[in-house]
Amino acid sequence: MNGPIAFSKTLRALDADSFRISNLVLLAGLALLAAWVWWLIASRVPQYEITRDVQIQPNRFLATFPPRALERIRPGQTASLHLESETIPAKVIALGADAATGQVRAILLPATENRVPPASHAEVAIEVERISPATLILRASGVARP
Repeated sequence: MNGPIAFSKTLRALDADSFRISNLVLLAGLALLAAWVWWLIASRVPQYEITRDVQIQPNRFLATFPPRALERIRPGQTASLHLESETIPAKVIALGADAATGQVRAILLPATENRVPPASHAEVAIEVERISPATLILRASGVARP
């Protein structure tokens, strides 16, 4: 088969095709991309300050954080105490800074009246902000500052 005949058959085949399936696949791909971009910009992901330096007292928890946490932790923020067997919701009620070490001490009040079981390992996580995944990407790349 020579070139001009093959080319004319190709043009006839293209004219006969309606591209319906290709257009539907392209439209579905664009819809999926638009949904992903919407999620990237509009959704909110919680960010936490976490410490394992926790003292459990009968009606409160004392958590010690590094000095940089003072900028992000405020009274009224929600927190959770993660023990070996359960998670206890809490709220930050007060903050204090240790002048000698610069560390931040947060006093947390548990949201339940149940007795806290003894645990050898405890961890406190305080939700400090909610940001979009796009902001996380920009911060990780160094474009945006926290």
